[in-house]
Amino acid sequence: MNLYLLQHIVAYGLISLGSFFCLTAVVGILRFPDVFTRFHAGTKCTTAGAVLLLTGVAVYCWTWPVTAKLVLIILFMLMTNPISTHSIARAAYRQGIAAPVVTVDQYKEDLEQTRELSHQAPKVQDRQGS
Repeated sequence: MNLYLLQHIVAYGLISLGSFFCLTAVVGILRFPDVFTRFHAGTKCTTAGAVLLLTGVAVYCWTWPVTAKLVLIILFMLMTNPISTHSIARAAYRQGIAAPVVTVDQYKEDLEQTRELSHQAPKVQDRQGS
């Protein structure tokens, strides 16, 4: 078995596995009942699928400029995708979009305390002319 054939087998395997993860993300987004489980499916599976796809493309191309760009894209996705999904899920929670069955809600008490403290804070009056 020569190196060229092995390179293509690994690349096609990674691309196929990444495509499977992306397909799983689509099925999870369509099938899950509430917004938070859909976020979970979208974030985990899409991130893993995209990383595997881009790794497969890097193995397939095997040139340093292309591989370096793909590694930067992978790192950017690994840093931004979970953070952005967390921000969107937190905004959905604060807007009152709740899961159908929540057994433990630790964030609710902290959110209520923060709201109470923000309403009790003294208002700063604007001084004009000074």
